[in-house]
Amino acid sequence: MTPEATHIRSPRFRLSYLLMLLVLSLGYRVFLGRSEFLFNTSPLMAICFGGGLLFGRQFWWVPALLLFGTDMALTLSGGNGLGSHSIFLAVLYSLAGLAGMLCSIHARSWPLMLGGTLVATVVFYMAGNTFAWLSSPAYSKTMAGWWQSQTIGDPNWEPKAYFFLRNALISNILWCVAALPLFNSKSTDFEEDHKAAPTLARHPGE
Repeated sequence: MTPEATHIRSPRFRLSYLLMLLVLSLGYRVFLGRSEFLFNTSPLMAICFGGGLLFGRQFWWVPALLLFGTDMALTLSGGNGLGSHSIFLAVLYSLAGLAGMLCSIHARSWPLMLGGTLVATVVFYMAGNTFAWLSSPAYSKTMAGWWQSQTIGDPNWEPKAYFFLRNALISNILWCVAALPLFNSKSTDFEEDHKAAPTLARHPGE
């Protein structure tokens, strides 16, 4: 095995790479809160579902918690309080992370992470727009109003709602592509990596 392959397969590399990816994603999320041009291009569901799948049963909740923490920091720094929408987001983030963890019990593969992330993205989009339909006076409480919330959105706002879904799908796909090196190994089980770390420290040349 080449030194490069050994490096890619090392538990330390995989864990460090995943943490770096999370930090960069959350940092982008914070930057995004101050940019109108890049609105809704943060890979929310990739962070939660993909993070849940990669971290596994012990730490599946960490990405969702960190994401919710950055959201709350942005909300409070903008002078807004925590309301029902914040709780709603926390539930969606947690469910996506939990779904990723449950999938990891059966298999950890890149196609599974990509497919699950895309499904979670669509569900997140529809759930968020349904919440807006229920809470906003801009929508009539009919099926036509619900459909409007899922397509063009509030007519007083630009861009249209479906552009948010497009941006979300693109950003989540890019996150999954960035996570591809984590699957270039026989194992992607970070719980097992954590247990193996002391052994690797005692026998670094093996």
